[in-house]
Amino acid sequence: VDIAVEGDAIALAQALADALGGRVRAHEKFGTAVVVYGDGERVDVVTARTEFYDAPAALPAVEHASIREDLFRRDFTINAMALSLKGDDYGRLVDPFSGRADLEQKRIRVLHNLSFIDDPTRIFRAIRYENRYGFRMDEHTVRLARGTIEIGLVGDLSSARLRDELVALLEEGEVEHSILRLAELGADKAIHPHLAADDEAVKLLARLRALAQQYELDVPAWRLALIALARKLPPDEVYDWLQRLKMRRRDAEQIAAAVTVGPRIVERLRNRDVEPAETVALADRYAPDAPLFALALTELEPLHDYFRGLRDIRLEVTGSDLAALGLSESPRVGEVLAELRRRKLNGELDGRESELEAARELISG
Repeated sequence: VDIAVEGDAIALAQALADALGGRVRAHEKFGTAVVVYGDGERVDVVTARTEFYDAPAALPAVEHASIREDLFRRDFTINAMALSLKGDDYGRLVDPFSGRADLEQKRIRVLHNLSFIDDPTRIFRAIRYENRYGFRMDEHTVRLARGTIEIGLVGDLSSARLRDELVALLEEGEVEHSILRLAELGADKAIHPHLAADDEAVKLLARLRALAQQYELDVPAWRLALIALARKLPPDEVYDWLQRLKMRRRDAEQIAAAVTVGPRIVERLRNRDVEPAETVALADRYAPDAPLFALALTELEPLHDYFRGLRDIRLEVTGSDLAALGLSESPRVGEVLAELRRRKLNGELDGRESELEAARELISG
């Protein structure tokens, strides 16, 4: 629950905590407080405020204000409503910008013409609302979004903010509308000139998600979507771009590997017979994203075999077993284990005894 008050929010929070038997976490500098009570229940209490932006896409400066001014700083009219808690008009809808009518019409409308210029991340939020709730921006709001993108303000967002908005947009369930809407507004090219939010991306993402579910792969939905969107980036730009977005290292490496290595895996496996061990050698290093993307690009039975079980095949013998057979610690241990696994992947070994027998042969040879 969020409560805005024209007055001392911290004093109100303390009174509320006393009544509920809770505790207060106050932030004097911002005039805000959180009341925590019961089984982790919480109420946010803020002093009504207005915001000023010193520069487009910057974080706002804040001043105390009226409830109407507080609502005016919101992103869209549907989020600019409040219910009065005063005793004499308790429950009255405070709706100075016709948010209820927009809600009933499933319409997303900004409160003023500079809304997206003040905060370009609102464009991504509008797309999320469209995708999640089936709402649509009105024509004027769409024009403002396009104009903000065309003058380069989406590109001016800090790397972390842009990353967070992309992840939030792409991690929702069905994101077909969101992807295509990025292209309609020109936001994909504003994020990166080679980002491709098109029908092919939608189809690839559907395939990626189906395969990930089929083979029970724990790959975040947003990462699969970003792979589909980034598939046309020049290979030598992908990782640097992801680093500029301040992606976590593992996520950046997996996405970059999928986009750059996935197509190469397709070329290596297409139209030729390969041993299972060769498939594993190609796929293991960049798993799971790169082989998954390769399989989404082209139907390749060796990769189905990889995900069905090849990737899980392990030796039963270890380096200790090789030491017991007389092989001293050296690079040769790794070489023998690698050769044993190659044979096992190709169906030449079955069980511990056959592995030990092959190990003796390799050591003596």
